[in-house]
Amino acid sequence: MGVKQGVLGHVVLNVRDLEKSESFYRNILGMAVSGRNLRTRMSFLSFGSEHHDVALMELPKGAKRIAGKGLPGMHHFCVYVRTNKEVDELYPLLKRRRIPIVSGPEILEVARNRSISFLDPDGNRVEVASNRNKFERKAPGRGK
Repeated sequence: MGVKQGVLGHVVLNVRDLEKSESFYRNILGMAVSGRNLRTRMSFLSFGSEHHDVALMELPKGAKRIAGKGLPGMHHFCVYVRTNKEVDELYPLLKRRRIPIVSGPEILEVARNRSISFLDPDGNRVEVASNRNKFERKAPGRGK
């Protein structure tokens, strides 16, 4: 069995100009920068309750989208689960079903949560990561 209970975690978008896109999400949507990875040219932006709700990944100069494949567009989406164990238990299931694994299970460099990424049948990247905060009930009056 796969994920028992999950919630959408975040979306990562491929962008052509990281600074321009970061400015857009900060100034138009009111998001705050919660982290940057200079090595991979990524910015992580948050509405306030999570480390990041949207991440931006800059494309290499000259990258083109050909026949609906590649870039720009979505890099991946993430589904959060409660525990690291749930992330780790996906690995043998993915291997048995010969589902291509992109990375993990591993602890991520910036967000510091346990994660595994793999491809769906159309080549879309899916990440499953642990984040128990998404499952804890908030006290009344302390956010949604």
